[in-house]
Amino acid sequence: MTFNEQGQVTLFNVGNVIDRTVGNTGGLGGAFGFFYAVGQPLPFPECQPFDPSPQFKLLGVLQGLLKYLPSPSKE
Repeated sequence: MTFNEQGQVTLFNVGNVIDRTVGNTGGLGGAFGFFYAVGQPLPFPECQPFDPSPQFKLLGVLQGLLKYLPSPSKE
């Protein structure tokens, strides 16, 4: 478990022996993170660090711009 300064739980992680948010695991948890960290990642895409495509990045930018649009009025 990870806690913030107020003592509140910010991350409750069950089942992973490696915290994917810390260290050199490439964002992978469990055995996938271990193999990646020691330089021997397993040879299929799910065992590689996430690399967002240009389309995915564009959708993220568009989602961020949505907050600047006016909200629909509730009549």
